[in-house]
Amino acid sequence: MKVLVIGAGVVGTCTALALRRRGHEVMLLDAGAEPATGASHANAGLISPGHCFSWAEPGIVRVALQSLLGRSDGLGICAPLSPALWRWGWLFAREGTEARWLENSRAALALSAYSRDCQFQPQALPPETYGGRHAGIVYLYGAADTPGAHDARLLQAAGEPFETLDAPALLQCEPLLEASAIRFAKGVFSPRDGTGDAARYARAALAAFEQLGGIARWSERVQQVLVRAGQAVGVRTDRNEHRADAVVVAAGLQSRALLRPLGIDLPIFPVAGYSISYENVAGALPTRGAVSIAHKIAWASFAPRSVRFTGFADVGTPDAARRARRFAALDAFARQIMPSLAGAQRRQWVGARPMTPDNLPFLGASGMPGLWLNCGHGAMGWTMAHGSAQTIADLLEGQAACLDLAPYRARRYRWLARRDAAANPKELRT
Repeated sequence: MKVLVIGAGVVGTCTALALRRRGHEVMLLDAGAEPATGASHANAGLISPGHCFSWAEPGIVRVALQSLLGRSDGLGICAPLSPALWRWGWLFAREGTEARWLENSRAALALSAYSRDCQFQPQALPPETYGGRHAGIVYLYGAADTPGAHDARLLQAAGEPFETLDAPALLQCEPLLEASAIRFAKGVFSPRDGTGDAARYARAALAAFEQLGGIARWSERVQQVLVRAGQAVGVRTDRNEHRADAVVVAAGLQSRALLRPLGIDLPIFPVAGYSISYENVAGALPTRGAVSIAHKIAWASFAPRSVRFTGFADVGTPDAARRARRFAALDAFARQIMPSLAGAQRRQWVGARPMTPDNLPFLGASGMPGLWLNCGHGAMGWTMAHGSAQTIADLLEGQAACLDLAPYRARRYRWLARRDAAANPKELRT
């Protein structure tokens, strides 16, 4: 089968490689000059089923209102307050009931765990090619914080092992915390989680893809999906037309604009995250990934003498002043955790996560023959990339997916509401 994959972030490169490994003729198209120039470029690098729960949780409306009043540190809302932002925010708020949160978190955990298992199987790319480490992640809580009421039950139901740690056990799990000025009272350790540099993985996946005969086109922007007799038959770019038997849209934020002319209106909106990568670090480095749940900041090391801190979430596009405040806060936190960062070189980065209201991607059939969706992964693209790629490969070959795809269906939203799953039986069978 001849397949076009649009988008060369970590999701798109994983998809292209998975399809090429199965013998399909694959062309990968991206508007950038190289892979992983968008949300995959310098993200947190956590492969984290152990805490992949939906951001749209009970109480999120209160947090959003506090943010609008400037009283919330972790979550921000950026001006201008456009109609697209109001629509996305309304849908996001509607997902914040306990029942919806549980449903969405179960689906996120199912895809994340499946994806993690795909990534760390023996025939996958070796971890050393992307700074990968399968050493677990520790999720940290202060004295006044506690894991969510349902977190443990969700992990247990999914068969995900975890260990609850007190303060002394935390220091044994991650000795780096001995030097930290911030003290954590407890934590949850998920031993099957992992870390790795998503951008390095995308480059390694591209190299493997091209070695197998896959074709990549760079600096070529897809402008239109070509449709004949109700079926996707290729794409038109700013340079050429490419015909194919199947088109896979894995273009992150750009997916929405590309699909809207086809009557597929996906509520994907940018949510900015920030990272600082420290290089030439003196002293000890983290032995595993870590997340301070209260601060909404994560860190991990992917290479000798380097560590990356990542955090915060700003809905929309932050201005220069907001970016400066975020980087100052992130750097101050990082130096409290690791005083040895004082003399390290720094690289700052802002990435726009392609977020959906329920924090689940659009994965599988689009409702149009020949057109497949693999987009909207938000902050979990690195965690979900491999499972999403295998799912697309299975579906294109007419095989049953390993997951129930109902939670990720393309047309699960109306303009200001969510469709009931039972109302779309045809789409769920596709």
